[in-house]
Amino acid sequence: MSEEELKKKVETLIFLRFFFITLLLGAIFFFDLESRQFYQPYLFYGLSVAGYLPSILYILLQNRMSGRVNLHRFAAYVLLAFDVLLVVSLILITGGIESWFSFLLILVTIAGSIVLGRRAGYIIATLASILYGLAVDLQYYGIIPVDFNPALEEKDFFYNIFINIAGLYLTAYLMGYLVTRLEKTSEKLHEKDVDLRELYRFHSEVIENIPSGLFSLDTSGRIVLFNSAAERITGLRREAVAYKYSNEIFPFLALPPKPGRHEGEIMRGAEQRHIGVSISVNKNSDGEVIGYIGTFQDLTDIIKMEEEIKRREKLAAIGELSASIAHELRNPIASMKGSFELLREGALPEDTRNRLMDIAVSEMDRLNGIVTDFLLYCNPRPPEMREFSLSTAAEEVADMLANMTDRVRIVKDVEEDVFITADEQKIRQLLWNLALNAVESIPDEGEVVISLHAGGGTAVLKVSDSGAGIDEGDMDKIFYPFFSTKKKGTGLGLSIAYRIVEEHDGNIEVHSEKGRGTEFTVALPMNSVPDIHAPGKG
Repeated sequence: MSEEELKKKVETLIFLRFFFITLLLGAIFFFDLESRQFYQPYLFYGLSVAGYLPSILYILLQNRMSGRVNLHRFAAYVLLAFDVLLVVSLILITGGIESWFSFLLILVTIAGSIVLGRRAGYIIATLASILYGLAVDLQYYGIIPVDFNPALEEKDFFYNIFINIAGLYLTAYLMGYLVTRLEKTSEKLHEKDVDLRELYRFHSEVIENIPSGLFSLDTSGRIVLFNSAAERITGLRREAVAYKYSNEIFPFLALPPKPGRHEGEIMRGAEQRHIGVSISVNKNSDGEVIGYIGTFQDLTDIIKMEEEIKRREKLAAIGELSASIAHELRNPIASMKGSFELLREGALPEDTRNRLMDIAVSEMDRLNGIVTDFLLYCNPRPPEMREFSLSTAAEEVADMLANMTDRVRIVKDVEEDVFITADEQKIRQLLWNLALNAVESIPDEGEVVISLHAGGGTAVLKVSDSGAGIDEGDMDKIFYPFFSTKKKGTGLGLSIAYRIVEEHDGNIEVHSEKGRGTEFTVALPMNSVPDIHAPGKG
């Protein structure tokens, strides 16, 4: 027990002593008992005055006992022992065995147990038993001149002593048990209180030091907590936002807020800031909703950075695209220039002139194809959504390829009656680009498989070949404009195919293994939302 705790208990004991002695004196005068109950009233007054003295002495000396727990403990024992002596004296002057003040010994025992613990309770009970028993015995044998009822026999005295002693020890035992339990409970509560204070401090530190803004709302959407980061991000003091509705601070939030991710703008002074807020439900241990918790960040600088990165990426892409166009145009232009320079000399055989003219025309066609594909990639027309048979389109593309080549076998695995809502012309171009790319990837003889199946509202188209496959280092580039590993071609076929899939909210994947072939898988929704320019179903 700490000095402060013991000191408080002793002070409480002194207060109770003052109160009880004063109450006893008041009761004696109020009920006029001094002449009827007390054999020698002046002794009672003397005992009362003596009862005040130890308390007054302790009050005067307690400052000198500061820091000395044992002195406080000794003073408490002295006070309690003196109280036992006073009570026994009071019992004697009020009739001894016939006094009804014997219950005060039980109160002193209780006080000893509460102030000093179980051991002190037994010590005080023992002292009270000895003094009370001795006083009653001396009364019985006439050594102390206190009259008693002549009808009382020796056995009555022994029975009275036994009952009082048993009551004192039973009180000491019960109070010791209760005090011990109370002390253990107090220790546990103190430990819990310390843990709770530490937990509260830790939570407060975490809440106040996290970089993200944090607020909590009650069930009606009013703000009840606003951390330091929230003040910094919004420019508002927590006192100014307390118990305001959340949509007064964050106008883009509903009331009550809906759990999930939300983004919008707020005004911080004259500056507009873009804020991202995540709302979650706050529940108690019983699973009842008691409010909402929101975390938010200022995304303004991040958005500006993303826009700057996109702008730079766009410029870099334009530069790369320009370099690719220049490279693709330079080859046919160089061939045409060479052919025209030879033709300008004039002294060439007829067959040579014809061959050079054929080369020039072929390169012009190639140049025209590059420009046409580039315009198609850079400025695609809006898709015209209509329902058509994807099965028929796949069959026809497969038949066209089969008529174009004899060295590659075209295998069809097409499910019948697969209808989708899409731009038929663009989907046919998608099929053609993928199938033609597959045929051109096979150097000698081989096989191209075109398959179509539908399920779960999605049409899945696969084009696989037995060609040379794609190098692992080129897998990330195959959809780039003008990227090609073939000697002929614009390098825009797969780029256009990728653009068409994106326009139809689809997905395209490629799996390739060097030396074993490549497979393109396209997943298209069967019922796309029609474009506003769509002519309708046909």
